[in-house]
Amino acid sequence: MARDRTPPLGGAELASLRERLGAATGRQRLDLILDAPSPAALVAALPADELLFTIRAIGLGDAVALVQLATPGQFRSLLDLDAWRRDRFAAERALPWLRAARSGAARDDRLARRWGRQLRALDRELLLLLLRETTVVHDLRDDPDVEPGTDRVLRTPGGELLVEFTVDGLEYAAARGLVEDLIAEEPFQAARLLSALRWEAPSELEEEALRWRAGRLADLGYPPLEEALSWYARPPRQPGEPPGAPARPPGDLLALAAPGSLLARAAARLEPADREALDLQLVAAANATLVADGVDPIDEDRLREAARAARALVELGLDRLAGGDAERAAELLAATPVKRVFQEGFLRTLELAWRAERLLRSGTAGSRATPFLDPPLGELLVALARRRPRHLPAIDLPRGEWGALAAAGEPRPFLSAADLASTAAALDLAEGLARLGAELGLTPRQATGVAPRLSTLYATALANERLGRPFAPTPIPAAELAAAVEALARGGDRRLERAGEAGALLGLLLEARLAELRAAPPGPHGDPAGVTALLLAP
Repeated sequence: MARDRTPPLGGAELASLRERLGAATGRQRLDLILDAPSPAALVAALPADELLFTIRAIGLGDAVALVQLATPGQFRSLLDLDAWRRDRFAAERALPWLRAARSGAARDDRLARRWGRQLRALDRELLLLLLRETTVVHDLRDDPDVEPGTDRVLRTPGGELLVEFTVDGLEYAAARGLVEDLIAEEPFQAARLLSALRWEAPSELEEEALRWRAGRLADLGYPPLEEALSWYARPPRQPGEPPGAPARPPGDLLALAAPGSLLARAAARLEPADREALDLQLVAAANATLVADGVDPIDEDRLREAARAARALVELGLDRLAGGDAERAAELLAATPVKRVFQEGFLRTLELAWRAERLLRSGTAGSRATPFLDPPLGELLVALARRRPRHLPAIDLPRGEWGALAAAGEPRPFLSAADLASTAAALDLAEGLARLGAELGLTPRQATGVAPRLSTLYATALANERLGRPFAPTPIPAAELAAAVEALARGGDRRLERAGEAGALLGLLLEARLAELRAAPPGPHGDPAGVTALLLAP
């Protein structure tokens, strides 16, 4: 029998093709692969997850040829990556891959051989899970008069079993084709597999399938959850052994940091073997981030984000250990596991988180559920108090734009030393504002739901004082709203002038509250509807 032969590509040729593939998008990737001197060798050289992203970028319907070129191991990993949702198998996601892999196999011997090898590589447990979700098997020896609920049925060659398909359309075509191919490959084994559906426990099947899947994902660099979380521990006093590196090249998705960074400059100074080890350890770092955050490995955008965040923590750790010296950084990378460097970088974010947590515990800045400081500082404290601290980009906006909740934005991982510096400066301000609020007697009591922020309490207390009442955040009668706005517009407050940067910021926030009130001027009798810049009483 003729056999398909796929000679491996040379190292330089492969590196060049993969570099071009990484720069291509969508249909360009498909054309680049199919126009290569050996498309099968190029596909075989791709890590399974990189092949998956390539196929998804093209679209499975247009990338059937790539599915068929996948090695049996790659095809099995494609299902590992795309046919599971956390720890639950999803047959509806596996069937399109089977349909693509066997397309044309009935008419082309080469395609039939490739599909046969891919089919034989699939775990028995996965096949059983797939068949369980798409078929009902009736044993005609027990009930020869069974009446299936559909005409989508198939009898096994011996006549003992009747397979009833519970899916229709293209899913039915894929499921029926699978059963027919299993029978054609080995009728006796296929009958045993189908019979097992009647007594195999689904939970045990899924547990065993997950065990096989976890082992293969570990080979791709996706660690178990416990190992992934250990990357976010404090660095040990003494460097340990490096964690296992993935049995795969890094690929374009997990490329090294941008040229000019400390990490890239240090990596350029490494010997080839050390550089290769570094690249693989960076893959492990990115995948540990992915697993620790519970990100689906088929989500290309989140994978890129995880890779970027992991490299940033390595960069931050390297900067702390080497002080920005590229030669010293290269020496460290050659001698120190990347995991330890990663942990040093994470420790820098933890140090900021500890400051935020101390401030929240003090009771002068509210709580995670009800932050007291105005946006973005209140939201920054909440972002830092997460299990893995996050940077809030809104703190980098001009101070005049602070105060609006909508402008607070979403937190993201720390990506640079500049993120650390701006967060530390914002924490200085947060601590100063919290002290100022306490000195002014504005620190709120324990609150639930939506609680007023510092600027609202301060504006209310100041308006009360200028209307002849004590300086206190007592709600102002709605009928006095217009008078309160006029009073707030008069002059400054020496208490803020004496409070340095925190006082200046509270003054800016007061101006923002006044701008809100002026944008919707109250009527002659006051209209409290929609007013959030002051506390009003009916």
